[in-house]
Amino acid sequence: MNAIDAVNTLMTALQSGDMELAATILADDFVMSGFAPKQLNKNEFLVTQSNLLAAMPDLSFNIDKQEEQNEADGVVRVELEIMGTHLYQLALPVLGVKPIEPTGLAVTLAQAKTTYHVTSDGKVARMEMQSVAGGGLEGLLQQVGAELPLTPRGVNFND
Repeated sequence: MNAIDAVNTLMTALQSGDMELAATILADDFVMSGFAPKQLNKNEFLVTQSNLLAAMPDLSFNIDKQEEQNEADGVVRVELEIMGTHLYQLALPVLGVKPIEPTGLAVTLAQAKTTYHVTSDGKVARMEMQSVAGGGLEGLLQQVGAELPLTPRGVNFND
């Protein structure tokens, strides 16, 4: 599987709720950065995606301007827009977010440049989402009327 196919298969699996397939496409040491204040490992990422899909059953990942930079290094760059309707309670304990009751609001996060790093055996090893105003977890919470939890002094999210 080439890098673009790996990314497309991953995003389709996440959107459809097939976390088992998504888990097989992610490398064991997968890391996602940029969506939340802390990096997410493979398990945290899959749990977060499952929770987002449970709260927003129509969650969709719209990929635009997909380009494979270099087949040899497995880098795929896209512009990613995340959309969904907040129909059920949103619980993101992995990210320290208290449950948010359904609002019925349609959420559209700002399009973010996202880079995927795919290994030679077709595993997605890293997903780096550019931090943009109105995007990521902060944008999602703002749109449903919530806020990111405060970090206690002396605590670093990446510890």
